[in-house]
Amino acid sequence: MVSTGRKRLTEPLESVTAFFGLLMIFAVLAIIGFTVFGPSGTGISSSDVCVTQPGTQFGSSQWQFDPAMAVARPGNSLTVNGTLQACANHPTIFERVLYVATALPKIVFWAGLLLLLWRMITVASRGGPFTPRVATAMRRLGWFVIAGTAAVSIVQLLAVDWLLVTMARLNDSPFTNLIWLPARDLVPGAILAGAALLTFARIIRVGAVMEDEIKGTI
Repeated sequence: MVSTGRKRLTEPLESVTAFFGLLMIFAVLAIIGFTVFGPSGTGISSSDVCVTQPGTQFGSSQWQFDPAMAVARPGNSLTVNGTLQACANHPTIFERVLYVATALPKIVFWAGLLLLLWRMITVASRGGPFTPRVATAMRRLGWFVIAGTAAVSIVQLLAVDWLLVTMARLNDSPFTNLIWLPARDLVPGAILAGAALLTFARIIRVGAVMEDEIKGTI
């Protein structure tokens, strides 16, 4: 049985995690329901697939589309309104899969983050804060934040860039953004959060050892 003190120890993180977890579940169910039972041509089955070139901005004087910037492939269209947008009027199955891959990694990342948070909260509630299990759960969460953020950025960029290549002939290779955009997503937020979690995991592990030594001397 979880004591009241340990229950309060995990607040407000426990309530916030539960709230966002339920919110994500309802959102996913709503998207599935809207796609399956909604009007035709909406949701995942939408007739158009559009993608915006990441990391590229054009001034208002350049919004008049210049064919020298890019050339649309047959069955696709290009527009410029601050950013270059490519649309496939009759997307193939492969393009639809890539389109889903532009959004799915972030959903999976947040679902995994909430699950790991809930795991850490559960372990802390049952066994107390200064235990090796809490340290392990926190360390796992820290590495997930760092590695997961990088993975999400890379997978999304690969899907977006691949879609751009299938829709248009670009003067410059879009895949060069795989070098600097993931680094931009990592710094500073994900790196700081992950480093903080890894540090606190080490502190908790040392605290657990000290607590065992104190108990051994009594």
